Amino acid sequence: MSAIRDFFRGVSGLAMRLMPLLLMAMVAGSTFWLVQVNSPREDEAAQSRAKRHEPDYYMDRFSATELDVNGTTKMRFTGVKMVHFDDDQTYEVTTPAMRAYQPERPPVTVNAERGVMNSEGSVIDLFGNAYLVRQAGADASKDPRMTAASQYFRLLVNDDIVKTDKAVELTRGPSVMTANGLIFNNVTREVQLLGNVRGTIVMNPPSGPARTAQ
Repeated sequence: MSAIRDFFRGVSGLAMRLMPLLLMAMVAGSTFWLVQVNSPREDEAAQSRAKRHEPDYYMDRFSATELDVNGTTKMRFTGVKMVHFDDDQTYEVTTPAMRAYQPERPPVTVNAERGVMNSEGSVIDLFGNAYLVRQAGADASKDPRMTAASQYFRLLVNDDIVKTDKAVELTRGPSVMTANGLIFNNVTREVQLLGNVRGTIVMNPPSGPARTAQ
């Protein structure tokens, strides 16, 4: 009997000495299991990193208006549909139209068949039958209506600039010009035609003959 008691006493002592190791092993095993359960698989992680270019929300027949410090409309952006994409935070717009207003100046409107806007709304690319119209000023003989037509325009909203590196046709009153590109600054009212500029400039419609630029 004493031998048996000594045996169980030895086993009990050994178990007590090994208890910290056993507890550590149990904790380590549990931690490993939790890591395996909660960690995404490699293919799932790769899929989450490479997000698909899919829409996450959209708006139909939207209209966004920006006001100046006096509460007067400064800019209005409209479209038939706007779709947001989560992977690159861009917006695609169907038939977008941007209209800018300035005190004591004629409004300027730009529209197209399709548009892509960045996440900040500072850059809008317009594709397909892009068209710009600046209405005539108070004295149409000195500040006639101006239009520009191209297949692509880029709007730099914060700078109030419209530009293109595609073929463009510009009209100002009876004058018509074509070029390989254009930069229109609505702040300074300056228009720059880029490359292979051709057309007809009417200097004095009532009496002077038309002048042709080659």
